[in-house]
Amino acid sequence: MEQKVGLFITRAQPGLHYGHIDGIKQGIAQGVTKILIGIGSANKEFSTENPFTFEERYDMIKASVQEVLSTLEVEVFSIPDFGDNEKWLNYIQTNLPPFDCVLTGNPWVQQVFSSTGKTIIPLEIKEFIRGTTIREQIARYATDQLPTSLPSSVLTYLASIKAFDRLKNLFHNEKKGPSLTVDIVMFTPEGKLILIQRGHYPEGVALPGGFVDIGESCAEAAVREASEETGLQIRTRKLLGEWSNPDRDPRAHNVTLAYLSEIVGGQLNAGDDAKEIVLLDPKDLATVKFAFPDHKEIIEEALESRL
Repeated sequence: MEQKVGLFITRAQPGLHYGHIDGIKQGIAQGVTKILIGIGSANKEFSTENPFTFEERYDMIKASVQEVLSTLEVEVFSIPDFGDNEKWLNYIQTNLPPFDCVLTGNPWVQQVFSSTGKTIIPLEIKEFIRGTTIREQIARYATDQLPTSLPSSVLTYLASIKAFDRLKNLFHNEKKGPSLTVDIVMFTPEGKLILIQRGHYPEGVALPGGFVDIGESCAEAAVREASEETGLQIRTRKLLGEWSNPDRDPRAHNVTLAYLSEIVGGQLNAGDDAKEIVLLDPKDLATVKFAFPDHKEIIEEALESRL
């Protein structure tokens, strides 16, 4: 039988969780016989987003594969961040062995590979199992919830490298001040507001947006978040302002910068934190209950700017 090789990209922070494993099994069900696992952000470590080194992630992936995917042929590779889609894609095509398809539930990855001619196998990722949540659970020593998310071999490895103390210290050191986020206001050609129904706490309707990563500008974060949550490529047109009330976000003190943006490409499709896309006529704004109350104020500011 001819081998069918699939590429699966993950930051693996920490290792392969059961959401990843379920995604790989979806690929197997579609005829994939070998998996190339690309460890994304391989050049980043010791932060709350990327707490583990490439070597540690490699070891955890190998442990997961041996425990729950032992009959599958797997190779693991490093994929560093470049901050540039073309350089990132070129690195993969140049440094990884040939592959036939890409297994991903990430709209941004789907978009980047759409021009390559590779078959894209869209995955239904388990929304309740997320690396961000797992890292926060580890930092809070909420270990009773981890066995449903991580194979036992990964839990054993995490204990051996004192990951619980590392995460707790990283979260403590990085959270001394407010976190910075971005929100994006954009409209369809017909004038409808593009909003999302959040799939995670706080649930409700919201503007697309998210946290600014270390090493990127706020405008770059807006472009990335729009792509991840809506599948759209945007250009930021105007900074609408900052919203910084300490109580604006029930999760923590998060300051947001809001951008009025225009759509320049892509295909509308919910992803990442977005459970579904919501198209809203601006005249119905008062009827919406937002996950973050100041999103209504941000939209009103954007509507005035468009006049």
